[in-house]
This record gives sequence, structure tokens and C-alpha cells, in this order.
Amino acid sequence: MYGNDFGEGADQQAPLNATETEDYQQALAEHMAYFDRLVADDQRIEPRDAMPEAYRKTLIRQIAQHAHSEIIGMQPEGNWISRAPSLRRKAILMAKVQDEAGHGLYLYSAAETLGVDRSELLDKLHSGQQKYSSIFNYPTLTWADVARSAGSSTARRS
Repeated sequence: MYGNDFGEGADQQAPLNATETEDYQQALAEHMAYFDRLVADDQRIEPRDAMPEAYRKTLIRQIAQHAHSEIIGMQPEGNWISRAPSLRRKAILMAKVQDEAGHGLYLYSAAETLGVDRSELLDKLHSGQQKYSSIFNYPTLTWADVARSAGSSTARRS
């Protein structure tokens, strides 16, 4: 409800919800036809484009899982920073951990453009409603495990 919904001259018989109007239903059909054309033409779907709610929820879930994986994935590597065998390798590993954190933040921001709050995604991760890649549950018992799990060219060169 908005301030213009009440007051002098307001039509009390008008629908209070836009979804109750025929205009809305027609506009929704046009938006979905536009979405279907974009998909059929292999075009880019932008966050503010009209899209089916199930499609938006799937995008949010996939982006969130990737973001969670980036953040969780930096933890095993971060545990080894103080135990890295040389100062050079400590610096490389710190850069790798920072990269992972940055990737996670970019992905959370991308999910926010689809209309979900970052704190909601983190709450779902903490409650077990959303997941991350299970590969990060395997222990990194040796330095070699850290370098292998990092998977980046910087880790392989060290």
C-alpha cells in the first residue's frame, strides 16, 4: 500500500493488489514471452529482467552455493598460512586466500542483484538449508594437500 492508495478521490472498489488486475496478467504474459524469446535466442538474462520465480530461485541457489564454497574453501588454506614452509609460500597462500574471499563477495553481490539479502544466504548456510562443495570437508593434513587443493597456478609453482 502506498500513500496514494487512500484519500480524496481514491476509488474504494479498485483492487488493492496489482495482480488482481487484467492489465497485470497481460503484462506478466508479455514479460514471460519476452523471457522465453531471450532464452530461445540464447541471449543474456539480466537480473532485473522478468523471469519465472523458479528460475530466479534456482539462480540464487546456484550462485549462493558457489559463494559459500569460495568462503568455506579458503579455510583449509588459511589454516596453513602460519605453517607454510617459506615466506614466499606464505605470501602466495595469503594471496590465494584473499582471492577466494573476494570471489565469494563478488558472488554474494551477484545474488543480491536477484533480490536476496546476503545475510539470508548466510543464515541458510548456517542452518543447513544451503550447501557448499563437499570437497572442502576433506582434511589438509600436509602442505602437499594444501597446494593440491588450491588448484591455482600460483600454488602449483610454489
